Formats: sequence, structure tokens, C-alpha cells
Amino acid sequence: MSALPADAATVLTYGEPGPNRGARAGATKWFAQEVEKRSGGDLKIDIMWGGALFKANASRQSIAAGVVDMGTIIQDYFPKEMVSFSLTNLPFENLDPWVGLKASYDHMKSAEVSDNLAKQNLAFVTSYMLSSVILICKGDAVRSLDDLQGKKIRGVGTFGKIFGDLGANLVSMSIYKAYQGLGNGLLDCSQGYMDATIALKQHEAADSLTKLNWGIYTGLGIFINQNSLMKLSPSQRKVLDEVAVDFLNHLGKNVIISDNKAEQLLTQGIDGHHMEMISLSPADSKKLHAASQSHIIKWQREAIKSDLDGKGMIEKYKKFLTKYSQERDRQGYPWTR
Repeated sequence: MSALPADAATVLTYGEPGPNRGARAGATKWFAQEVEKRSGGDLKIDIMWGGALFKANASRQSIAAGVVDMGTIIQDYFPKEMVSFSLTNLPFENLDPWVGLKASYDHMKSAEVSDNLAKQNLAFVTSYMLSSVILICKGDAVRSLDDLQGKKIRGVGTFGKIFGDLGANLVSMSIYKAYQGLGNGLLDCSQGYMDATIALKQHEAADSLTKLNWGIYTGLGIFINQNSLMKLSPSQRKVLDEVAVDFLNHLGKNVIISDNKAEQLLTQGIDGHHMEMISLSPADSKKLHAASQSHIIKWQREAIKSDLDGKGMIEKYKKFLTKYSQERDRQGYPWTR
């Protein structure tokens, strides 16, 4: 954090492993702009894009150590330390980005999770998400779960492990390198997300896209160094908290719109690049949910090892998903009310 004269703004440095484009980048910029606007210029966020300060697999320790004040953490790189966060990235039966964001936020703001993060010198700010999990493939497409057999797939987190359970050969690779992986044959398919496919230009290296109708990826969020947070004035912290809550509606709306637009563009073809769009059958999607159950139980055991109430957390999280699904069904999305 910049030590500036009393009348100058507090500037928080922010580390982001992704590029400065796509729905997520747009939302991050919105977050920074709103913080500055609502604080009357008293609090500013300086974003460093594209892993300029640290790569995705060093984000947790970099933010905790104060290399930056804030940043994006993708929990899959830290299964042990971020076990409380990885609950939100298990394949529960929810395909709604806004519902997932709201449930994830309530879970992460609980006292038990906050205490666990504080021990790591971290505090949770707000939830991100990358929307529904899809597969993009070069060559033979994935039309059914049988097609996963023997395929070289870049999979992440629990979703990736389940591809492995179903016969795929998992390849460890960052999403930012999947373009090259598909191009040079190291990968047959990559786990992805509709809007991110265009943001990372991966449609140029793939032939087909399979909608799995399985679950959404909410395993990333904005975190702040605990010391940086403590140095903020009460009014600055209030602004940060308010923007964090409004961010969920902003991002939820953006992801839904961006995904629909991306699907439309990918179906039509972009700059001469056409992808075949495939939707997994309801029976196969059901099998994916069934395959997820053992991983949810496994997560529960891991959480207990970290002195967390694994079973209680799962039950609470499911209740959050139900709560926001019902709110959406009764009142519509916040931006349509």
C-alpha cells in the first residue's frame, strides 16, 4: 500500500493472472472504478494484468506476504490451504451464475471461513466466477461421456478429476496455455468456460465445444492482505464491502449476457473460425452429477482434517443455493426488478 501524504489517496496494488480482456477483466475494472468513485477518490486500486507480478500458482502466498495488497486467487492451485473456498467449486446442481456467486459469497463470509483465512493473513473480499464448465476439443468431439476415454484433457479441480475418473488422460496445464496445447497436440480437449473461450482466443485452436450442463466454476475470488485491510480507514473498508456486494449482481448479469453472446458468436463463427456446438444428453449430465458425489464426500473429509465442519458447511452451502434459486424464481434477477 502506498504511503502517501495525508491528503492523497490510498492506493491498493492488485495482482491478476489473467489478461486485460473478457467478462472477468471487465468486472475487475468495474470493481476498481466503483471503489474509487464511491470513496470520492480516497481509495484507488492499481491492477497489474497478465501475471505481471506473480503467476496464478503463486497468488495465495504473494498476497499473504504483501507482494501486492489484493489479487485474484484461483483455489485449485491451493487445495490444502484454500479448502474452505474449494467447497464452492464442487459440482453442485446449479447452472445459474448469479445464484452461484451469491451462495459462494455467503459461504466465504461465514465466521468459520474468515477465521481460517485470517490465519493465512488473508481476508475474502468478493466472489468471481467463470460460468458453466464446457469442453473445447481439437479433432474428434466429445458427444457422449464414452468419448472421454483416452482423450488428453486439461482439466482443473474436481471437474478435471472426474474427467479422469471417466477415462480421460489428464494433462496439467494452465488455461492460459491451452491455446498452444490444442495447437501442438499436447491436448485433445480443454476444460473451459463459454466467454473465456473467446477472451483467450481458444476458438481459433479448437473444432468443437461441448456444453456439459453440469456445474459452474466459482473457485476464484478477490482476496486482500489482512495487514493492508487493517490499515484502511472505517469509511474505506465500508466502501470496499459495499462494492463487493454490488459486484455479485454486476458480474452475475455480465456473465449471463456474455455467455449468451459468446455462444451466439461461436455458433455463427468468428473471423472464419467455426466450432461445432454440442450439448451433452440429460442422461450423461446426470451421470456427471452422480460421479460428483464421491468428490463432495472426499472434500468433507479434507475439511474435517483442516479442523472445519465439513458436513455442516456442505449443508449450509446447499441451503444458500436453494435460497437464491428461490429468490430468483420469485423476484427475478436484481437487475430486472
